[in-house]
Parts: sequence; structure tokens; C-alpha cells
Amino acid sequence: MGKTPTNTDVRFWRAPDLPGVEVRYSSYNEEAFRKHTHVAYSIGLIETGRTTFTLNGEAFHAGAGQLVLIEPEVVHVCNPDLDSRMTYRMFYVESSWLEAVGAEMFGREIRPPSFPLPVVDDPELVAHWRDLHEVIISDGECLEKESLLVEGLADLLSRHAECGDVQVLVGQGDAILAVKNHLAENLAEKVSLDALSEVAHVSRYHLLRTFQDAVGLSPHAYQNQLRVDLGKKLLAENLSISHVAVEAGFVDQSHFSRVFKQYTGATPQQYQAGVGIRS
Repeated sequence: MGKTPTNTDVRFWRAPDLPGVEVRYSSYNEEAFRKHTHVAYSIGLIETGRTTFTLNGEAFHAGAGQLVLIEPEVVHVCNPDLDSRMTYRMFYVESSWLEAVGAEMFGREIRPPSFPLPVVDDPELVAHWRDLHEVIISDGECLEKESLLVEGLADLLSRHAECGDVQVLVGQGDAILAVKNHLAENLAEKVSLDALSEVAHVSRYHLLRTFQDAVGLSPHAYQNQLRVDLGKKLLAENLSISHVAVEAGFVDQSHFSRVFKQYTGATPQQYQAGVGIRS
């Protein structure tokens, strides 16, 4: 579980003319995150400091000037190295953007792209995505934002991505999908392990082991991730935090705030009140 970071600066922006794209600016000097995933692609620019982060259990190092690329639903945790203040800009881009740009580039429908290297050195591309970040937070013209995004994605795909067949997680069969669906459909419920075992038609022990192997998270952590993702959507609609807590399936606002911060590195207040955030 992440500590309460000190001297943090966390801000979020969302532009209505770029649906499916969210950006953030963050500065941390202490551990702030626990293992989590994102439903979108994460494209990060390290501005200062350094981090040693884990991706599917493997450690990677990233520092100032490097680009970090994380695919959707991949379990990871990124915290600054000891005595290193890490400042970064992050983009969360829905898969549909990458697939659409890829189809335009290659003249055919592509599968969701993968990135063989999660940390790359590409100063030109870093500068391009930094320009896009500045245009979004300054609420630049729609044409400029769209142009920079499409160009940036095209360069990202051509230089650093693989656009072949979808990679299927080992062990993620019908049982795992049934459990994931059940958790998604019962966010507000206290789902028992016995109930999940019945849904998957496997023993409790086998379920826990295979789910962790396939998804990278325990069933409980996965359900919390879904609740946080729903909470983010509702917060972006400017609903009250207490209302969002209930709608997202948390016991109360305090519980929601604690879990939300563990998974996003920000409080619900910081997320909703981020400079330039729009519903």
C-alpha cells in the first residue's frame, strides 16, 4: 500500500474535442501507488527524477527525457526512486485512437498495438508529446490538438509498436472471463469467494491461483480497479464525491478516497478539481 506522499502536485485535464484522451501532470518524492492497471494506453514523459517500476512482475528503469509506454490492463506500479523527486506528464489514450490511426497508416484494420520496450529513448517524440500536452492544458484549437495527437500516435506506432495479433494471457479462459464479468456486474455487492468459485466452476484455491496468473491482480484488487475506473468517470461528470463513492460500490467516502489514492496517486478531490478538467 502506498504511503501518503508529501509535496505532491497532481493535476488532470480532459478536452471535450479529444474524447478518450486524458492527461495529467504529477510530481512525487515518495511512494504513491500500489499495483494497478488502466483501461487505456499510458504514454508517459519523465521530466525529472527517475523511477524503477514493475510491469507484470519485471523491473524497468526510466529517467528524465525517456518515454514510458504501458498497454491497457497491464499490472504495474511506478514510484520514484529513493531520494528522487519524479515529475512526469502522462497521457491515457483509449485503444480506439491507436487502432484508428494504425488502420489509416497501414490501410487495414489492426489489432490493439503492443510495445515490446516499455521504456524508449526518442527525444524528438518526447518533444512532440510535450507540445501536445501544453496545447491540451492551454485549451488550444481543436485542429491543432487533433493534428498533434494523430501525428504523435503515428510516430509512436511506426517506431515503437507491434500491430500484429492480439496476445492472449496464458490461463485466461472462460472461467476467468466469467469471474471478471461477474465482478464488473456486481461492483456494489460484497462478492464472496464461494460465489466466484461457483461462477468459474473451479475450486476457490484454483480460482485465486489462475486469476492472479492470468490477470496479475487478485479478484478483490481487480474489483477495486473497476470501482476506481467507474469513480473516475463519475467524478468527471462533476458528481459529488459522496455520491460517486456509493455509485462506485464503496462503503463510504472515506473508503473511496483511500482506495482511489492507492490506485491513482491522487485524491478524488485532486482528480475532480484538476486545473482545466471538463465534464
